[in-house]
Amino acid sequence: MQSLWQSYYNAHWGKMRLTTIKQSQEIERLTQEVYGISGELLMESAGTLASRELIQSYFPELKKGTAYIICGPGNNGGDGLVLARHLHSASYRNIVVMTLSRPEKSSELFKTQLKRAELSRIKIISLLEQPEKMEQLKSASIIVDALFGIGLSAGLEESYLKAVDMMNSVKVPVVSLDVPSGLDADQGVALNATVKASMTLSFGLAKPGFFVGDGPSAVGKLRVLSIGFPYECLRRVATTHFAFTDKLARRYLPSRGEKTNKSDHGHVLVLAGSPDMRGAGILSALSAYRMGAGYVTWASEGLNISELESAPELLCKNINDKDLLSKEYTAIVIGPGFGVNENTKDWIEKLKTLKTPVVLDADAITTCVDYNLFPLPDNWVVTPHAGELSRITGEDAHHIENNRYEAALEAVKITGGFVLFKGFRTLLANKNRVMVVLSGNSALAKAGTGDVLSGMIAALMAQDVEPLQAAATACYIHGRMADEWIRVGNDKQSLLASDLTNHLPQLMSRLRGGALV
Repeated sequence: MQSLWQSYYNAHWGKMRLTTIKQSQEIERLTQEVYGISGELLMESAGTLASRELIQSYFPELKKGTAYIICGPGNNGGDGLVLARHLHSASYRNIVVMTLSRPEKSSELFKTQLKRAELSRIKIISLLEQPEKMEQLKSASIIVDALFGIGLSAGLEESYLKAVDMMNSVKVPVVSLDVPSGLDADQGVALNATVKASMTLSFGLAKPGFFVGDGPSAVGKLRVLSIGFPYECLRRVATTHFAFTDKLARRYLPSRGEKTNKSDHGHVLVLAGSPDMRGAGILSALSAYRMGAGYVTWASEGLNISELESAPELLCKNINDKDLLSKEYTAIVIGPGFGVNENTKDWIEKLKTLKTPVVLDADAITTCVDYNLFPLPDNWVVTPHAGELSRITGEDAHHIENNRYEAALEAVKITGGFVLFKGFRTLLANKNRVMVVLSGNSALAKAGTGDVLSGMIAALMAQDVEPLQAAATACYIHGRMADEWIRVGNDKQSLLASDLTNHLPQLMSRLRGGALV
């Protein structure tokens, strides 16, 4: 799979890279030591570009009121001081800088920028010396959060907590520089409190924590500013975390020529739906058809005609037919409503002897854990939610949700193949790399939606889409349907799994035509 990932690097993944805290620090080190671009120059660039973005996005607030810039003692505070100076140079005079820094704990670059701001005659208030002045924030028209960036490793101290609480309580736009103060930039967890920004201006690349956990509610609108890190430096270091959006989903969605027939679009086998859980099999099989598979065979125990009235397109087999695997299927789903038992174990062991790509879901995941069937072939896609991932790794679900990226990568080591860790946001991991799929919401937290997703993934694999691409594309479309369900005015609680299957045709058409917004 290394060549597949490498092709992504070369073709189109440059703009979709994310950078962890350690990678950000390494990029900055290489930029300074190898390329000779000083930290001071990077800070000047960051503050300059941030000031331009602020003017473009919040011109009325800057023009009519007072901008307060809250600066911490490190380089993030230095970025804020540069921003203040450039706003002042652009004729915005109603600027107040509030600092929360002691000289002995301040970075050298912060001290340098503080002197420059003082020489520019910008109003500067030390909140450590005059804590009562923090009440002035209530009269602000806009606030810039420059307390802490990626360097924060522990919870905020009391004086900083008060500043964060005040920023969150004032009903004006709050713009965070690089990272909302208090947010773990890798895991998206609030260390003990975090700024809830209206907009975050991230320097260089976006951070993984922006998209999971507390990240989305803390970041607000995201703008990524290119402050001068060399492209080759970014490409060399930022190699583990990526984002998957509609542009990539459109790229991987297979096309259908006018002269093709059903045999050209694959045959999906769905092993799902025990007698008391037929719906899981129907949902998975029908979604595979909707996603473009030419044939779909649903295999279960004791199927009868009355159960197929709502799905006459399905080919049906008894799970006990000896010739069930005599056909050459191009993708297989196993698990939705299939039961956790010896029969499921036997089927998984049979499928492991084939070269066919498999989607392993629901009961099949639990069966693999109970019967110690891991690792699996490297072209299988395992689709656990947090509870199932907890059974795979042995970590409790709360720990997993607070460490989503690490948990997904750890699961890969155990299961083999690809791990699609469902939830907000869904992650797709393989070896030491992980993607976050930028669609979906809590409307999907309902029985049956995962069955629909498993069928969608298998349908794309059946049409010769690589497992990585198929899982990410299906997951993006799956989540996007839930997003649009809410966008048109429906309540989150009202979505049914069958609604996804019914809305899939229109969304696929709009995605293929580039009409998604």
